[in-house]
Amino acid sequence: MARRGGGDWQGRGGGVVRRSSSGLTVLLTAGVAVLGASAPAIAQQQPTPPPSSPSPASAPPSSSQPPCLPPPQISETDVPWAQRQLVPQRVWPLTRGAGITVAVVDTGVDVTTPQLVNAHVLPGVDLTSPSRGPANTDCYGHGTFNAGIIAATPAPGTGFLGLAPDVTILPIRCATTDTPNVAGSLTAEGMANGIRQAVDSGARVINISASTTTPVPDLAAAVEYASRRDVVVVASAANTAQQGNPVTYPASYPSVIAVGAVDKDGKHADFSQTGPFVSLVAPGVAITSIGPGGPGQWQGNGTSYAAPFVAATVALIRAYRPRLTAPQIKHRLEVTADHPAAALPDPALGWGTLNVTSAVTDELPEESGAAAIVVRPHGAHPADLAAPDGLGPVLAVASAVGVLVVVLALLVISRLFGEGSRRGWRRARVAKVRSAEPVPGSARTMRKPPAIQ
Repeated sequence: MARRGGGDWQGRGGGVVRRSSSGLTVLLTAGVAVLGASAPAIAQQQPTPPPSSPSPASAPPSSSQPPCLPPPQISETDVPWAQRQLVPQRVWPLTRGAGITVAVVDTGVDVTTPQLVNAHVLPGVDLTSPSRGPANTDCYGHGTFNAGIIAATPAPGTGFLGLAPDVTILPIRCATTDTPNVAGSLTAEGMANGIRQAVDSGARVINISASTTTPVPDLAAAVEYASRRDVVVVASAANTAQQGNPVTYPASYPSVIAVGAVDKDGKHADFSQTGPFVSLVAPGVAITSIGPGGPGQWQGNGTSYAAPFVAATVALIRAYRPRLTAPQIKHRLEVTADHPAAALPDPALGWGTLNVTSAVTDELPEESGAAAIVVRPHGAHPADLAAPDGLGPVLAVASAVGVLVVVLALLVISRLFGEGSRRGWRRARVAKVRSAEPVPGSARTMRKPPAIQ
């Protein structure tokens, strides 16, 4: 499917939504547009359904929000390219992320989606509602899409699945709409509240696929709040590389893992933000994931969808290497990435492309000691070794001697065969040596040597 800009969505049946080109201060980096407290934002609209899908459900009459995203009806039967390249199954014998809570600070997560029904999804918290009720529904679909990349479980008829299917997803709703200046619009303060709520609710990893170009103190303080509590924050770098490439937050805060996007050929996506703050890159073009309530999948483009691949990998690391701190995990992701042939960090690619297997399994010298302790997979035990066989060494020696005897015999036979062939197989001549007898009449008198005086 064709890409329509840095944050467009496209249904598996062909429906496309283009984002607007208005000014930007705060944005959700793909799929949902947001508005800053006092400045305009990019309007990245809701995806439209493919032609074979039912019409979108209507929003409540009193709501100014756009219609809810309908369930996707068409499934990706093959394994999507991102999962083929990252191959998370290689580390699943070691860890599938069990015991780690990943907060998705977004538009909510629909727990009724088939590939999340059997996943571990908490009720969460809806920060857009005065009652702060649960956030396990999702009208807009952006949060569900990201949660699927992290934790979708296998399902019949599709090759799509999440990287860490045993993690626990914590939905934190900070936005519900792309409509400016209405309830549910995302602000930098809303992102800050979402990060704090995620930390207080027990998250060990936070995925926030949103950004602002304004360094808001509340947002910086929330990131520091997470850092002091050893919570890893993963943020999308943003999709405005072609609109001035501004520095974005929270991605550019030092403790945050900032994620850019690449396509299936490993090339930097033209919309993906660049700068010295980019930590690494992950798949972010033509990405497949799930939608609210539906049996099928959507496709989308954006750094929004690169971030959850990294967040899922962080969860796998935290489950397998529980002693590592948040800074150590960020370092591990950077040094185990597939490095580009450029000076590091590269402004577009950071330290390189996410390598899930290396990030989880590589042993780093700088992590020696207590931090190197890993969790043994459930049911793992040392291999059963057979008792030593005393007859084995005897047979080995006997075999070696036998081989030596055969080799010597062959050499003798070869020598005899050669000699016989040269004689034409005639009997060999025998020379007899007889003692010399004096001939009559010819005997000579031998003189004795003179005696020595």
